[in-house]
Amino acid sequence: MSARGRAARAKIGIFGGTFDPIHTGHMAVARAALRRFRLDRIYFVPSGQPPHKPDRQPTAFLHRYTMVALACAGEPRFAPSLLEAGPGLDGRQRSYSIDTLRRMRRQYPRARLCFILGADQFLTLPTWKEYRRMTKLCEFIVASRPGFRLSARDAARIAPATPVHRLTTVQASVSSTAIRRRAQQGRSLRGTVPPAVEDYIRSVGLYTRSR
Repeated sequence: MSARGRAARAKIGIFGGTFDPIHTGHMAVARAALRRFRLDRIYFVPSGQPPHKPDRQPTAFLHRYTMVALACAGEPRFAPSLLEAGPGLDGRQRSYSIDTLRRMRRQYPRARLCFILGADQFLTLPTWKEYRRMTKLCEFIVASRPGFRLSARDAARIAPATPVHRLTTVQASVSSTAIRRRAQQGRSLRGTVPPAVEDYIRSVGLYTRSR
């Protein structure tokens, strides 16, 4: 089979989020999903303007994308994605997961797409734009979160005709909010973000001044 044919039939993870910043919890979930579900590649998709966070303006898109790219460096099956960057690469437009899935499906029409998210997010899926259509475009990999553990009953209720794979071996307890606070206070970020991401945050002064 050609390389193009293998790519078309690949099992691809889609991991979206504001990634403000991307942290070790995100990376642990991605590595566990890659191993357990034998994914060929995981695309990390920094969001544009998340519709569920209208009152908070995230850090500039290119900063968040750069941090994702730094975190993925050295991980051959991880790739940063510009799918939600928008036409000006500024990430200022509202981003919806259904649109990202449609773009990915056009790129990989025969691939198995696996949407990676936390249990807390999955439980709110019925409030997402065109969520029933989402369940027809992908499978789900749902990671447990502190205080949130997805039951088989909940999975069947929310996505009755869609494979929902529960990832209970990793619980990402790291908080992007807490990391931003630590950076603002000038405290070490060691162990909370990949080293290259910490270096970037320090070098450009992210979270220590208004953006």
